[in-house]
Amino acid sequence: MGERDSERPVDDTGEQDAAVERRMPLRPPSLDDDDAPPPPPRPPLTDETKPPVLRTIPTPRVVRTARTLWILSFVLGGAVVFIAFLSRDAIVEELTERLGRLAPGYDADEVASLVDVVYWSSIAGLGIIITIEAVLLGSLMNRRGGARWLQLLVLVVHAGAALVGSAFLAIGERALLMAALLVAGFVLGVVAWALCLTPAAGRWFRMRDEAQLAALD
Repeated sequence: MGERDSERPVDDTGEQDAAVERRMPLRPPSLDDDDAPPPPPRPPLTDETKPPVLRTIPTPRVVRTARTLWILSFVLGGAVVFIAFLSRDAIVEELTERLGRLAPGYDADEVASLVDVVYWSSIAGLGIIITIEAVLLGSLMNRRGGARWLQLLVLVVHAGAALVGSAFLAIGERALLMAALLVAGFVLGVVAWALCLTPAAGRWFRMRDEAQLAALD
C-alpha cells in the first residue's frame, strides 16, 4: 500500500497545466515556427480606387452650326405665327374677300366659318411643325442619329405648311415680310439637316461616351 502511494505523482500543478492545455485551441504551426513567412497585411478599410465616369465626346462644329440654324428656323417660324396673330383682323378681312370671290354660292356666315378654319389651321400647322422639329433637335443633340430621317419627313411637311402660310397668311401690308420669313425658315431647316449628314456629324452620332477615372477632391 505504501509502495503504490510512493509511485503516484504528487505535482498537482503539472496536472492543472495539462488540463488547461487540453481545453485551449490548437495554434497554427506557423506561429511556433520562427522561419515561417509573415502573415499577409490586413486590407485597408477605405477603397482609394477612383470611380469610373463617362467623358462626353465634344460636339463637332458642324453639329453646333446645324443646331444654330435650326434655332434660327424656329425663331423665324415663330415670328410668322406672332405677326399673323397680331394682324388677324387684316388677314381675316383679306381672306373673306378672296374666298368670297372664289365661292360666290356661299353666304356670309359660311364664308366667315371657312376663313376661321383656314386662318387657325395655318397658324396651328406652323406651331405644331416647329414643336416637332424642336423635339427632334433635342434627340439629335443627344446623339440619336436616327432622328435625322424623321427630320426629313417633318421638313417635307414643313414645305407644305410654308406654301399654305404664304397663300393664306402672307397677305396684306406685311405679305412680303411674312413670305420671306417662311421661306428663310424652311431653307435654314434644310441646310441644318444637310449639315447633320456630313462625315464629321456621322462619326459623332456613332461614337459612344468614353469611360475615365474621376478625380478625387
